[in-house]
Amino acid sequence: MNEKQLLSVSFIFSLIGILIILLISYVFQPELYKISELSKENVDEIVRVKGNIESFYETPGLYLINLVDDSARITVVVFKENEMNLVEGELIEVKGSVVEYGDEIEIIAKEVVL
Repeated sequence: MNEKQLLSVSFIFSLIGILIILLISYVFQPELYKISELSKENVDEIVRVKGNIESFYETPGLYLINLVDDSARITVVVFKENEMNLVEGELIEVKGSVVEYGDEIEIIAKEVVL
């Protein structure tokens, strides 16, 4: 095989690999839950929830968001990597890990879609 053919084959396999990774990430999204469906049995699971920002509090290292849907309320902890423009009443989707803090459950956000 000459160098041009080898480059073409490498390029084709790279594209196929990227497409497979994109397909896997799309198909294997965490399940979307209503907040009231979450319980201590979900601790350490990755979940998705949608809701409106009822209120939020910003500290130097994180945001604490009270998220509410038509079923319940939950606290979402978002560690600051970038500034977020949060607005009360705004609908957001959160993907993150369910944790127990005190006697309540919370979500540690891995991704927030405004």
